[in-house]
Amino acid sequence: MAEPDAREYLGKVRRFLRLDKLPPWLRKIIVFTVGGLLLIAGLIMLVTPGPAIILIPLGLLILGFEFKWAETAAHKVIEWFQRVRAKWKKRKRQHRAQ
Repeated sequence: MAEPDAREYLGKVRRFLRLDKLPPWLRKIIVFTVGGLLLIAGLIMLVTPGPAIILIPLGLLILGFEFKWAETAAHKVIEWFQRVRAKWKKRKRQHRAQ
């Protein structure tokens, strides 16, 4: 079974949140506010204690629903997480084989 790509993840989350049912102007305001706050909070948490590694990708993912630059960044982050996950699984299998 093939791994879903980043575009499929964004689509699933967008459908789950029912963002398509909102008027475009309201959707942009909500997405910009929530995604921007999460992204800013994550950037602040790079220098203060907190889960920056979670909030920055989450903010980019939410902003990616409406803004092309954030969608591109979110795709890169999701693909990076998929590569890390694949390496982790490979390392786990090698460890079991020993």
